[in-house]
Amino acid sequence: MENQSGNHFSRSRNVGRNMIFGYINRCFFLLLPFIVRTVVIYRFGALYLGMNSLLSSIFQMLNLAELGFGAAVVYSLYRPVAERDTDTVCAYLGTYRQIYRVIGLVILIAGMAVMPFFPNLVRGQTVPVGMDIYSWYLIFWADTVISYLLYGYKTAIPSALQRNDLLSRVDTVVLIGKSTVQIIFLLLTDNFYFYLLTSLCFTVLRNFLVSRLVERYYPQYVCRGQIDAVQFGELKRLVGGLALSKFRGASRHMIDSLCITVFVGLAMTAVYSNYFLILTSVTSMFGIIGASMVASVGNSIVTENVEKNYRDMCRFNFMYMLLAGWAVICMLCLYQPFVHLWVGPNLVLGMPEVVALCLYFYVLKMGDLRWIYFEGAGLWWKARYIVIAEIIANIVLNLLLAKYWGVLGIIVATLISLFFINFIGEAWILFKEYFKNGRLSTFFADQALYFGVTVVLAVACLQACDGVGLPCIEAGHDALQAATGAAKVAGVNAVNGASASATGGVATGGATGIVNGVANPGQSKLFALAGLAARLLLCTLIVVAGYYLSYRWTERYREAKEWLWSRFKAVKR
Repeated sequence: MENQSGNHFSRSRNVGRNMIFGYINRCFFLLLPFIVRTVVIYRFGALYLGMNSLLSSIFQMLNLAELGFGAAVVYSLYRPVAERDTDTVCAYLGTYRQIYRVIGLVILIAGMAVMPFFPNLVRGQTVPVGMDIYSWYLIFWADTVISYLLYGYKTAIPSALQRNDLLSRVDTVVLIGKSTVQIIFLLLTDNFYFYLLTSLCFTVLRNFLVSRLVERYYPQYVCRGQIDAVQFGELKRLVGGLALSKFRGASRHMIDSLCITVFVGLAMTAVYSNYFLILTSVTSMFGIIGASMVASVGNSIVTENVEKNYRDMCRFNFMYMLLAGWAVICMLCLYQPFVHLWVGPNLVLGMPEVVALCLYFYVLKMGDLRWIYFEGAGLWWKARYIVIAEIIANIVLNLLLAKYWGVLGIIVATLISLFFINFIGEAWILFKEYFKNGRLSTFFADQALYFGVTVVLAVACLQACDGVGLPCIEAGHDALQAATGAAKVAGVNAVNGASASATGGVATGGATGIVNGVANPGQSKLFALAGLAARLLLCTLIVVAGYYLSYRWTERYREAKEWLWSRFKAVKR
């Protein structure tokens, strides 16, 4: 794996480096927004989160104006980068800049057209007191437009060159700064607009830093020249398929949030968004693997034979699904107690909804490795009819099931379309158009085995975790509420103490003294976290033992073991 695309490192080393910095970034991305969200809940209330979730869904739709040009350009760069064709890379970059400017103007105009209709979505709902929904909308709108008008096109260069670690470094620095400023504004002021404007300012900073970084590492890649008619025609074909795929991905959560708001209420949107935040946070950890691999897979598809890529996909899929199975089992056992500890029993969904969300997560992961090779082979246009069918099915099923089953029906609707159309249909396209080896049934059989083992271990973990840590978790939440109430009385210093308790463990002495003079919220919080840690450890031990007993006789296990050992020996050398 020494053949390279624009640098002297192997694909394996690029993937490893991208994953290391990607996970560093993701740890901050999981922790800091969680802290900010917690402060918002306790300082302003769940309605603010519900409105933010609704606006995010709307602007996900407007972001579809990008139509997937970014991913199409990155795919188009794989071959010229591998062949070190600098002129072609520069020509694509120049085209990409022009397209992004047009997209920014389209979103600017579309946002103006949508704004008069926005109040209809929250009609009859309780809107946070003192907040102007138009101002709220305008801030989100500006944040979206700026991303396209200020250097957004330059992210294609490190992505195509297998250097996503550069983007991760910038994102980590920006996230730390943004979250710190947001927490300060939330704690020291009662003006929610400061919190919203902070995100806008740091979007500008992020784009500026990415631009400077690309200029420093890759000064040879500048916007010059134009791609020819054949290249532009291929780019349009790729964009057509990508636009549909992007709309499908954005529509899942967007349609879910809108249906919950319309059929159940804005307050339930906030409850659901808390659960979905946890799901997307875990999903994003897995997304780092995909983002780290996709450019290297694209390079491998350009330079290696189909059979080798098929063997690689099966091996990587086995290891990936082991991680996904462990993650979904931990989610199933920790979801409810964690949310109870975090936001309290009044903002908790039922267990059926939790099971449905866990199934939704697992089915998403079932298609991830397949999608990496699907994207690396540029098969978006081939799957256009499958994508359209999934979008239509998702909308129809959401409208039908939401009316009768509420939140559970909305999750089940998305799950049905995701599995029967997305997973099965696009796997068929990949094996038909790229692998062409007649082994689709083997791929499905592998996935069925992985799912069956996961279900058995999930039941075992649920039984083993029954009651583990619950008294500590309930005591921790009660102490957190008491400390928060006392902090509001004591002033800013006590607020900071309660916030520290909420994030990891220790409330200040001032807040501790106020809570009935004797309660120790920091200690109770640590006990609560210990209860969650006990569940996590128990699940991990059961899953590891179960995996070993279930897979040690399989060919996939032997292949993965040999590959990991070869990578380990290569690193030692």
